[in-house]
Amino acid sequence: MNMSVLTLQEYEFEKQFNENEAIQWMQENWKKSFLFSALYAAFIFGGRHLMNKRAKFELRKPLVLWSLTLAVFRCYNNLKQLTLYSVLFELVLIWCTF
Repeated sequence: MNMSVLTLQEYEFEKQFNENEAIQWMQENWKKSFLFSALYAAFIFGGRHLMNKRAKFELRKPLVLWSLTLAVFRCYNNLKQLTLYSVLFELVLIWCTF
């Protein structure tokens, strides 16, 4: 069995990630989440108020195309994952026989 199929590449940003720095930053800046949440809510409700009197866009065809593209992309990725899972399943079966 070819074991090189299972080696997952680690990206450079994953190698350089410092978990302790991230935890410290989150502990120091957790209050900012309330500010960003309030700004988001103001943007959403303010935008709805401003757009209330405008004519609606006809977006049915572009949205159907977008959904179709996402469905095709998802099917493609599921097939790729299925091959990975089949290799992992074979490894588990081999490991369990020892």
